Amino acid sequence: MSDDLNVSVALSIIDEMINLANEKLDKNSKDKNLKKEILANIELINRVFGIGEREPLNYFQIGIDYKKRKIIEDLIEKRAKAKREKDYIRADKIRNELQDMGISIMDTSKGTFWEVLTP
Repeated sequence: MSDDLNVSVALSIIDEMINLANEKLDKNSKDKNLKKEILANIELINRVFGIGEREPLNYFQIGIDYKKRKIIEDLIEKRAKAKREKDYIRADKIRNELQDMGISIMDTSKGTFWEVLTP
């Protein structure tokens, strides 16, 4: 059975897929369709292999320590407050501040999500 499952081959293919996804994201970090495709692949891998137990969007937050994560989330909350108060100039300044930190934010119907643009 050691060769029948080909676990090492499956893991090497997953590794190649992740490396290719990272290369594509490096070239076009704002491609939302690409991100959806990558997230769908990660979710499939999770369902089939039971690995990758994190929320898929968290994979785009890897490498951020607790202190920086707290700063990012505080800024996102301040931006949400500014938007609720219709202070769009302040909201845009916060978005720019986050972008200067290498963070991209995405507003969705489920809330605001963020990801790392640069390692």
